[in-house]
Amino acid sequence: MKKSIIFIAISSILLFGQNISVEDIKMMVQKIRDKRVGIDMSQLQYTENPFVSVVKGGDTNSTKMVFKPKRIEIQLSLDAIMNQRAKINGEWKKIGDMVSDYNITYINDRKVILSRDNNHTKEIFIYKDKNIITLKGE
Repeated sequence: MKKSIIFIAISSILLFGQNISVEDIKMMVQKIRDKRVGIDMSQLQYTENPFVSVVKGGDTNSTKMVFKPKRIEIQLSLDAIMNQRAKINGEWKKIGDMVSDYNITYINDRKVILSRDNNHTKEIFIYKDKNIITLKGE
């Protein structure tokens, strides 16, 4: 309660302490409501890419532009494995399917191996705390 009274007091001092009329406030609100015009798409293709870094060559004194996109890692959860299919993040996948930016390359009864284009691999396992049901013959 005290915070709201202090907030109202400070905002009224700031608002009414200056010589701002109701018409001035209406004009400010109208400027905010007006649609802003952005850059034309034909002009956008000539703008400089903000995600590019410059790599200088060794003895040739050349420069090379390298695009380095930011990679977002997604948390992967292996829920089940059955018949060479894996339930990853709630979806059933098989060898060759894509998960995020990884390709499923191997599935066995306890783990899945994922690989990316630059030979980066990731293994996800079914942990012991998960319920694993095995059927034995009679």
